[in-house]
Amino acid sequence: MADPHIQSPMDFWDNLTVIIYRIGFVVAALSFLALSWYPQQALLGILIAATCCASSLHIYLKHFRLTFQFATWIGLLCYILGAPELAFGGALLTLGGLCFKEYFCFRVPLLNLQPVFVLLLWFSWVFEGAILTRVLSIIVGALLLLLAIQKWRMPLHFDIGDKTKYQI
Repeated sequence: MADPHIQSPMDFWDNLTVIIYRIGFVVAALSFLALSWYPQQALLGILIAATCCASSLHIYLKHFRLTFQFATWIGLLCYILGAPELAFGGALLTLGGLCFKEYFCFRVPLLNLQPVFVLLLWFSWVFEGAILTRVLSIIVGALLLLLAIQKWRMPLHFDIGDKTKYQI
């Protein structure tokens, strides 16, 4: 997790990956808000968002960073192989976990509950609970939109923190 009070020198790649990471949250928010009306397109948007976030994470602990990246890669593979339920689950694991992490980094309200919301959303989507899916996708999308707005209001270096603490 980043230390916002520390400002490490940032190069082009640091700036680019922070921007990609933050764009991932915007795409995720819009995709979740569209999930009930355009499920195939929204699923693809959610997978793209998870890929943006997972490819550009700045998390000090290697095992968390690799877990989120691995979940996204497995999700993409499942999508390619025709298992959209598992693909959705992989993307939700990544996005829900990152929301939980962002809560502890920056204390954006209600993000600590996002993993529960995405788990319930996955179950309602898989078991075709249309009304519950619609309600939960709006809640998840709204929280992601709140996170995206909060993230874009912060300086880019807040996402990087102390580069010397990263496990390689």
